[in-house]
Formats: sequence, structure tokens, C-alpha cells
Amino acid sequence: MQYIDFLRRVPLFAELEEDELEQLASVVREHHYRKNVTIFHIDDPGNAMFIIKTGLVKVTIEDEAGREMIIRMLYSTDFFGDMALVDGLPRSATVTTQESSDVLIIHREQFLHIALQYPKILLNMAGVLSRRLRASDELIRSLAFFDVYGKVARVLLTLAMDKGRATDEGTVIDLRLTQQELAELAGMSRETMTRTLRAFQRAGVVRVESGVITILSFEMLRREMRVI
Repeated sequence: MQYIDFLRRVPLFAELEEDELEQLASVVREHHYRKNVTIFHIDDPGNAMFIIKTGLVKVTIEDEAGREMIIRMLYSTDFFGDMALVDGLPRSATVTTQESSDVLIIHREQFLHIALQYPKILLNMAGVLSRRLRASDELIRSLAFFDVYGKVARVLLTLAMDKGRATDEGTVIDLRLTQQELAELAGMSRETMTRTLRAFQRAGVVRVESGVITILSFEMLRREMRVI
């Protein structure tokens, strides 16, 4: 089936055998979303999970004043909406496409039917949820206790670990993110993000060229993640 090779690259399904992947591929459906389309809003019913085939989406929440904060950016083979498959509760965040995206959709009943046959899927999902919980704890700690340098350092280190590419000059983060999007990931204004990145560049911590960030010193970035 056309989706088997792709599903094999998705961490949640990486350990499945060929026949198991075939069964999974038989129940997915593909949907194309244009840029800046909301796939679901916070508090919408949670009845499916989504896997990004191509494209880029952002996961966001809003405060009481309507200010948006990006929780994470998701790329090809990343997935979202999986928490609702387990607890059946409404969506806990809003997901919006940042560029034209092709997404695979698996409905809750179909997913649970397959997952109960192949418990390794549920074990993998438990690992994913655990890592996301740790990331949420780190985000809360950053917002509560880090200064602006620590907040930016946390975002850059997280992006580097998740999607960075090692080169002779440093670790390259080429994720097509604007400084506004980086600012929302860090919980600050775009102006503050711009000033902080410039300070990091002057100190030789990072290099920024045409939107591509290269981390030159992980050690110096980690030093910035100090409690104020």
C-alpha cells in the first residue's frame, strides 16, 4: 500500500512488522491543508490523530488576553492529536498549518482497534507522552524562572536536539521559522527575540544567516539556562 514506507518512518510505528503496517495503512486517509488553515481548535472534540506527511504545522495555546504562544512546531513524520485517542477528551491546543501540508488521519476507533492487537504501539505512545510531559515541565520552568537569554537558549537547544543537523561549523537549525515564531516559542516579543539573538551572535554563541541558525557553542547556550 502507498503509505507503508512512510508509516515505517513515523517513530510511533517504527517497530511494526510489514503485515501490521499494512493493516494500519488500510485505515488512514490523506487530507491536504492550505497554508494558515486551522486543523482543529482547542476544546474541539478529539476523535482522530494526525501524521504530517509533508509540510509544517504549529501547536499553540492562548492566554486570557488572546496572546498566542507556540508550544511546538511539527514537521514530516511528526504526529499530533494522539492524546485524545487515549483519553477521549477535547483538544488541549490549537493546530494550524504554517505552510501547505499533506496530513494522514487515523480515527480513534480504528486506531484503538489496531493498537489493542499490537500493544507495542501503546508502549511507544506512552514513551511519546512521557517525553512531551517532560518538555512541558521544562517550558513551565523556563517561563517562570529564566531570563530572556535562558528562554531563547532553551528554545534553540530544543530545536537543535529535535531537528538540528551537525556540520563542521556547528549544528544547523534550518526550519523556516521567522523571528516572530521563535519569539512565540520562547514566550516573548519579536523585538526581544531579535535583541537576544544579536547578543548571542556578538558573543559567538550562534550565527544567523537568512533565517538559518547555526549553534556554535552548546556549552555557552547551556550556561544561559540559569535560574534568575
